[in-house]
Amino acid sequence: MRDLFKGNTKEGNVLPSQPPTPPPSRKMSPFIRNILDENGSERCITVRQLSKLTSVDTNTISSKILSFREKALKAFQVKEPWDEESVQDEYFFDLSCYSLFRVAADIIPSDYGLRDTWVRDVGREIYSQMTNEGYISVQSDNNGGKKNKLTSTIPILTELLNTFQSTKFVKGYRLGEKNDDLRSGINIFDQYDDEDIDSGSNVNFLLSVFRPATLGASLQVTGEGSRFSPDFVGSTVAAMFEKELGLRVEYESYFVDEEYRENPKDFFPEEQLLQFTLKKK
Repeated sequence: MRDLFKGNTKEGNVLPSQPPTPPPSRKMSPFIRNILDENGSERCITVRQLSKLTSVDTNTISSKILSFREKALKAFQVKEPWDEESVQDEYFFDLSCYSLFRVAADIIPSDYGLRDTWVRDVGREIYSQMTNEGYISVQSDNNGGKKNKLTSTIPILTELLNTFQSTKFVKGYRLGEKNDDLRSGINIFDQYDDEDIDSGSNVNFLLSVFRPATLGASLQVTGEGSRFSPDFVGSTVAAMFEKELGLRVEYESYFVDEEYRENPKDFFPEEQLLQFTLKKK
């Protein structure tokens, strides 16, 4: 209600609250070095794929990443203090990914299709690496020689997401909508979804990942007015559906703060919500 004596305080005059103290940094699995290492070397998937796509040599990309990381180091360390300068440290990896994507944006300044190609290629190689290292052990059913069904990918999708959790890249995940027990987890797809895919219709589903190791970098990039932000879960999930079923996969990423906050300028999300659309090519 309006304050009849002093009037309403304009929302624009309200300052954001101080963000909550970040939880201790997670120590991630060495698997993370496949994605990005401390030096941004040609051994890691992201740098190798960026060089392959743009013809910029890996040494130049690595040098740019290290230079940009040095500039951003103090600002990130104040917000998310890491225990050691190792990419297995969640917060140092976050800083390194921010630097990587800022460098990638400089190398690919305006070709958004090329940016998407790089992100997709990274996801494809991460999925291949997971399979090669035995993280993905199940195979989709061949259905007596017929084309695989969407429901047959549920065990693969679950193992993929469990890998991101067991390597501590994410704190946790939720497959499906929050309050829909009938259409979540291992019940995310059913025979009607199989029929929709076969008929050429779209199938949509939601995936929430909690405290991904790229959360701070993604929010920083978004705050700078760009949507070209670090995300490896979405592109890897997309790669799985491409490889196993030959589907066309589109997805959008959003950030969710589930806690009610009185200050309208406070936004401290820990959830990244991915909305996928699957369709036969």
